[in-house]
Amino acid sequence: MTYIRYKFILIIIVLFVLLFSDNVNGIMLRGYFPISQGRFWNFVQSKDNSISTWAINGTLTLKEVGRVFIMVQDNGTLLCMRDDWQGLYIYSEYGPNKYLLPEKPPLFLPSSLKPGVTVKASSTLKVFSDPEGRLNFKDMGRINREITFRLKGFEDIEIGSNKFRQCATVEKTTKEQNSITTEIIWLAPLIGPVKRVIRSANENITYTILSYSKPEIKQNQCFSIKDLYPLKSGITRVYQGHDNNFWSIITKENESINGVTTTPFAEDTGDIYYYAIDSTGLILPKKFWSAVGGCTLFHPPDPPVVVLPAILELGSYYSSTSPPRVHAWPSMTLAEDFFTETQYSSIPLCLENVDVPFGTYKECLKTSLFSISRNFSVRNEKIRVGYIWLAKDVGTVKEELIDITNYFHPERTNRIDAIRFWKLADLKKNTMN
Repeated sequence: MTYIRYKFILIIIVLFVLLFSDNVNGIMLRGYFPISQGRFWNFVQSKDNSISTWAINGTLTLKEVGRVFIMVQDNGTLLCMRDDWQGLYIYSEYGPNKYLLPEKPPLFLPSSLKPGVTVKASSTLKVFSDPEGRLNFKDMGRINREITFRLKGFEDIEIGSNKFRQCATVEKTTKEQNSITTEIIWLAPLIGPVKRVIRSANENITYTILSYSKPEIKQNQCFSIKDLYPLKSGITRVYQGHDNNFWSIITKENESINGVTTTPFAEDTGDIYYYAIDSTGLILPKKFWSAVGGCTLFHPPDPPVVVLPAILELGSYYSSTSPPRVHAWPSMTLAEDFFTETQYSSIPLCLENVDVPFGTYKECLKTSLFSISRNFSVRNEKIRVGYIWLAKDVGTVKEELIDITNYFHPERTNRIDAIRFWKLADLKKNTMN
């Protein structure tokens, strides 16, 4: 009996070795780059000591692809990604100056690597750019991208007071048109990137981890939305855009909606946001959409969507979803055949000093913000995603947001609707009528 048991165990061991011998000395990178909603990594840049962030916040549905998640990177770059058996793939890239739609999704990171074995991938991407700066993105042709991944080995590294053991060091070389960029990434198990070195023909930049999302519960710094988003009528906020144009947001006289006192924020874009603060946080009972000349309104018992929670805790992820109803404007006639859904999600990331034309604001709360308004009747999604910086008793002093329309129509291409790279340029009280 003992011999039979021994033989059985030996057979199991042999089968295990045969099945998994291909992965000997290799690594599964999924364990070194965890992806889930609310994950983030804050880096300090060596060039100017500024903070840059990667944050996973938001999902959308792409035609012929399905559900993808959004990762917001440096300089407002948005990557729409999907986890496949072979690795992480990019299905679209959006930025303030152009967006790329791949004919074949480029590989962001393979699922596994072995020392001494390179993984190569190539893809062709359609380029849409806005040469006139009028949000009129045009098809500018195609570019080819070749990417090579190589596992350099494993390394223990120290960054400040933190020690990261057995980091997988991955070298990623990207060839695109006439440029070659090499990025070396140190991936810590169950944490993700803790160091990055980017080398190009012009410069070398090092990014080291400042903070990151942690699965364990810790007591973090907390901030009240009442302090960071004051609702006061008669205030004009003027923002300077990346194109040096100026945009105003004026808070109008309070208006009661379903028994809730709201403060209308009227933008130069024509949109009006009716905000209020209750026990759940900053809520949006009503919004006027200038592009379609209508408004969305939440009807009880459905609660208004929560834009930001009542207490913003560093590192926490918050999401709110609710179905508003569509009304004609200004008659407020209910559009019976329109069915919509609105979602907001946020991640308070870190405290950062911000310089804007109106001054310097200390310890602003940098927050990843995502919102999506799905209109199932007209088959599209209105998306806003990026970062905002909130200053106490002032509100938004800086934002890097991109607005996108995602179409469910197979014949229509997604488009960028707005580039909101805004910095506070003036803040003044109005004379109320």
